Amino acid sequence: MCGINGFNFIDKSVIKKMNESLKHRGPNDSGIFSSKDLTLGHRRLSIIDLSKAGKQPMSYVYKKNNFKIVYNGEIYNFKELRDELILKGHSFKSNSDTEVILASYAEWGEKCVEKFNGMWAFCIYDKNKKIFFLSRDRLGKKPLYYFFDGEKFIFSSEIKGILQHKLNFKLNNEGLDLYFSLGFIPSPYSIYKNICKLGASENLVFDLTKKKIKKYKYYVYPKYSPIYHKKLLIKEFHRLLRDATKKRLVSDVPFGAFLSGGIDSSIVVYEMNKLLGEKQLQTFSIEMKESNDAKYVNHLTKNLNLKNKLSSFEEDNLERILKKIFYYFDEPFADYSLLPTFYLSEITSKEVTVAISGDGADELFGGYTHYNLISKMALLKKIPRFIRKTLLFLTPKINKTFTFREGLRVSLLHPEEIFSAAWSNVYKPEITKKLTKQKMKEALDLSCGDLTEAMILFDRYFKTLGDNFLCKVDRASMANGLEVRSPFLDYRFLELSALIPSKWKANRRKTKILMKEALDGVLPKEIIYRNKEGFNSSFLEKSILKGKDLKKIVLKFSDKKIFSEEWKSFYLEKIIPSEDPQYTKYKVRLVLFDKWANQWKI
Repeated sequence: MCGINGFNFIDKSVIKKMNESLKHRGPNDSGIFSSKDLTLGHRRLSIIDLSKAGKQPMSYVYKKNNFKIVYNGEIYNFKELRDELILKGHSFKSNSDTEVILASYAEWGEKCVEKFNGMWAFCIYDKNKKIFFLSRDRLGKKPLYYFFDGEKFIFSSEIKGILQHKLNFKLNNEGLDLYFSLGFIPSPYSIYKNICKLGASENLVFDLTKKKIKKYKYYVYPKYSPIYHKKLLIKEFHRLLRDATKKRLVSDVPFGAFLSGGIDSSIVVYEMNKLLGEKQLQTFSIEMKESNDAKYVNHLTKNLNLKNKLSSFEEDNLERILKKIFYYFDEPFADYSLLPTFYLSEITSKEVTVAISGDGADELFGGYTHYNLISKMALLKKIPRFIRKTLLFLTPKINKTFTFREGLRVSLLHPEEIFSAAWSNVYKPEITKKLTKQKMKEALDLSCGDLTEAMILFDRYFKTLGDNFLCKVDRASMANGLEVRSPFLDYRFLELSALIPSKWKANRRKTKILMKEALDGVLPKEIIYRNKEGFNSSFLEKSILKGKDLKKIVLKFSDKKIFSEEWKSFYLEKIIPSEDPQYTKYKVRLVLFDKWANQWKI
């Protein structure tokens, strides 16, 4: 893992500052390249080929064409690609995947990314074509930001790199609206005007001569095409999990695994343990108040004879991390599980440089409880519309939980509006409604109209992964010089998931139906069928909100013209006075925004 920087002019002093700002992403080495019309910078976390041959920016010459790269990520199938490229006449000076990316680009051009299995954000300078070629992996595991004002083009792994330039960066009102309504800021938006995120599965070509940008999707997410052959699907699940895990064990540095005691991390650890044979696997876990995780972690580690480090996450850990974490999250970010994720990365990085995780399985196999609700909604929509309208009129209004009446109300909406309309009394800015409707339409198209599948796809490609959960893991781990790899985020699992009928993912009562059946007899039943816990949100919420004067914070940001009148009234009239649990997340977003603003002197 690494940090990358660059721009279309020469300034050696500012590239040094950019590199220094990303030192946490690459503590092992740094490098700079500049010519008459560009500058590239790199911070290195050495994982593959620890020698100087793996240093970046890296050059590659092929048939009189000259290329340079700065790259962050891992290409897990680089050895197979290297063999293929050697047969085509390429030669290599290193054992790194970086050089394989360059040779792949030299051979296949921009289509090279279609051959990669991994996670990446990179920029290739093509000297002959006089272009920058930038790319971000299919699911957006690695970040890539860019600034363009018509003249200056600047890119970096993190916003703080771009902020090293003395330019006039102003807050983006749409970014603010998205943060407070969603808890994160999705691509292509950022918290600053003129700074954008390159989206997942996107390539960007910047013409250094014409100073023009071309941006396009290189990967089309697979459409829902269910096959009703359970044995075949289970067999493919096991085959793919074994291969994806094996690919992620290639490393020239020590590695271990995150273990929560849940089904996802447990099966990944089980596969790693089988692949490693007699070599004892090191796992890392944290225990939180009122959590049962330790019980399940201990059960699995004893069964598999694993070496486990279990640490307790206490309130003093939370306070300590809160004081510094928004240096690494240089956009406001409100998934408060970032705090225990940071702590887990911190303790893990003291012993290993790479950790394998179970991230992504919920989005592939239907692991969230709100899929139960959407399955009920799908059944409601089968009732003739006039009957639903009549029932809605006759049913008394109860608004504390997602009741039958609320379900009827939402079921009458157009499918594109359903996922943002569960609560009618929550303020939704225009940008949120527009973006949510657009992404929901994409999910419905991919799901061929299956409402449960559409919700799963909406989460996977927009709401939970990408710029949300994957951003959390990237920043928390890279802040501690730790690389995290996730077998379930192998793009081939996207294609497998498209074949699994939605009724084998989630129904009105169950989640992860096929996955749990596939693991029955492999993992202990108490792990497979335990209730989903995650990090203790109640403990985190109470600790974050403890002693905070929310009204004072709102008025402060209103005075600074950061809060719109709509957000001001929403907080002062609805959020702050209410004890309704549905509003707690908005209170937390306010406090975490305040922490971010203080860090960046907003």
